[in-house]
Amino acid sequence: MGRPPNRVRYLLRTEVVQDHVDRRRLRHRDVASELGVTPGHWSALVHRRRGLTASLRARILASTAFEGTPSDALWERVERGAA
Repeated sequence: MGRPPNRVRYLLRTEVVQDHVDRRRLRHRDVASELGVTPGHWSALVHRRRGLTASLRARILASTAFEGTPSDALWERVERGAA
């Protein structure tokens, strides 16, 4: 028997992320590279098909693309089954 699934997920707020990327005239490929993920993985995060890990949340907060933005503006905590 395996480990029970984690009931809590952290999902990016798509509109806020898109706004930050657009206002700073960045490419999503460049943001993905800065965060150390593939463009496909970044796309899945932005489109809320994947949840954020704790280490990725820390990298997002430390990135130049999102500096000065509070974490509660960038992602939300979602209970599984509620999304």
